[in-house]
Amino acid sequence: MYDIDRSIIVLIPKQPFWSWLQNLPEIDLIGLELQDLQNNPNSYLITPCEQIDEVWDVIEKYVQEIFSAELANWSEAMETYPELNIDVFQKWFDVLLSTVVSDVIKTEIERERLPFYIGES
Repeated sequence: MYDIDRSIIVLIPKQPFWSWLQNLPEIDLIGLELQDLQNNPNSYLITPCEQIDEVWDVIEKYVQEIFSAELANWSEAMETYPELNIDVFQKWFDVLLSTVVSDVIKTEIERERLPFYIGES
């Protein structure tokens, strides 16, 4: 087993995110509830952090990339996106932090660039 020099943030969608989803014309949400999204949230590897205050510094640095990734999972129509800033992000998501990441697999981690990623490599 190997420790990885990263922390993980888990983004729990809140009501404003759900409201945005419900207003997307091309999305069929029949049978899906906000709680379903909250029970299967997305996670992101970030620089190692020990405290939640450090996490907000990292999120603020990468807010456009992380926020747009969350939205692009549902719609690539950027004109439907809210302003991608930390204040809106905090209204749309709760954040959980895991400070220790361990890898039990011996093979190298494969990385694939996401097509909607708006940041640098």
